[in-house]
Amino acid sequence: MNTVDKVAITSRSFSSNSYLIDELRNRYQNITLNNSGKTLVGENLSKFLDGQTKVIVGLEKFDKALIEKLPDLKVISKFGVGLNNIDLRIMKERSIALGFKEGSNKQSVAELALMHILIALRKTPSSKDDIINQIWSQKKGNELYRKTIGIIGFGNIGQTLANLLEPFQCNIIFYDNVAFTKSDLETKFINKSKNFFNNLQQKPLNEILKDADILSIHLPLLKETENLIDSHELAIVKDNVNIINTSRGGIINEDALINFLKINKNAFAAFDVFLEEPAFNNPLLELNNFYATSHLGSMTEEGVIAMGLAAINGLDENRIPI
Repeated sequence: MNTVDKVAITSRSFSSNSYLIDELRNRYQNITLNNSGKTLVGENLSKFLDGQTKVIVGLEKFDKALIEKLPDLKVISKFGVGLNNIDLRIMKERSIALGFKEGSNKQSVAELALMHILIALRKTPSSKDDIINQIWSQKKGNELYRKTIGIIGFGNIGQTLANLLEPFQCNIIFYDNVAFTKSDLETKFINKSKNFFNNLQQKPLNEILKDADILSIHLPLLKETENLIDSHELAIVKDNVNIINTSRGGIINEDALINFLKINKNAFAAFDVFLEEPAFNNPLLELNNFYATSHLGSMTEEGVIAMGLAAINGLDENRIPI
């Protein structure tokens, strides 16, 4: 039992999970939970963290201005994946250690991506409203079976999505900055059939944009990936493409996507993430060929537990960012 360190939890979903709180209390005596029901920002966040030596952080922004107000802070442990909300450079300068485990939410996010793919293909979001409004619509959608899926980012989540797609006999083409050989893929998907490997290919981004019926984004938000899909890229894709983003807002230029969806009525996009969140006033929401969820990728009971345990372990198993 650690009786010295003071641990703050900024994440609301962690702070409301009794299982994770019990696990944390088994290891640390002094913990402070965010029970406000609100995302902490600005002065409220810095006051909440004042005097704390370790913190479990969700999506809250830990930039230079905030970190420099916290002289006692020794460890930041990430609840979830994606580090774009944390300034790793200032952490390194101040010798603050990072606790982080990749892939802790891969199953939850991949399943949500699959749900978005099916929604996009069947064009179902308006069906309930039609029924309520006495419209018995018979709009035609498309099957997922044997479609060409472009997975952009082939890390933990992209690979898990590929596994989920196997029964649909899709042609899976993927883009990643890591070059995979055929033997690499066979090792990663060791229990899968020969047909699965034959339908799995790494290609350049432009080829994926041109060939895919469905694009699913699974990249971190970095300088290199910001606006990766912009007007130029959208000019390449099929006019009936389905675009899914469950990774981070900002990878697809939202203004460019609005223009594309307005012109291409048979195209469809489904997002779980936006450049600015909450996205209450985002003009994408006004489009009939757009569907959204509110950053729910990790929000399953199982996903929260997996991420929470990884974050608890990260309080002790960590290192200074390189």
